[in-house]
Amino acid sequence: MVTAETAPSHPARDRGWFGSLLLFGGIALLVLCVIQSVTGLRGMPRSWYTNRPLWWTFSLAGIGAGAYWLLPPGDRVRQTWWRPSRSGLRFRQLMVYTRGGCHLCDDALELLAAHRRWLPDAVAVDVDHDPRLVEKYGNCVPVVVCDGKVRFRGRVAPELLRRLIEGTPPL
Repeated sequence: MVTAETAPSHPARDRGWFGSLLLFGGIALLVLCVIQSVTGLRGMPRSWYTNRPLWWTFSLAGIGAGAYWLLPPGDRVRQTWWRPSRSGLRFRQLMVYTRGGCHLCDDALELLAAHRRWLPDAVAVDVDHDPRLVEKYGNCVPVVVCDGKVRFRGRVAPELLRRLIEGTPPL
């Protein structure tokens, strides 16, 4: 199983610098706007004085966008406030066949963890440790198996996972 220490770099996770840049840039711009309105900041470009509402808007938008980009993808999934019409666990067993260094596997495990109210704990099985599993699944990972039935191969789409949860009666 891939841990935080052994996980390779992933483009979706390397966006932290961009979120930080937006957040701190928005905060710096907000501080300048407050100083301008309190003390009358001098020496700024002409556009600073003629477009004050625009600078306030940019500062607040930068703070909001930066905070959003700094949220992990799993937290973004939870923010949609989706829940099935019937509560309760849907399956008895949930297995995820993974490979080391697979960013899709990491994304699938995060997505399944975000829906843990309706799914059992996912058991991650690294296919690289068993030649039979390598032959069976190869590079087609992650493979999500619910109660012995393959439900997903490759990327796990949040919409399809929610549809599966909604369409399966609780235990």
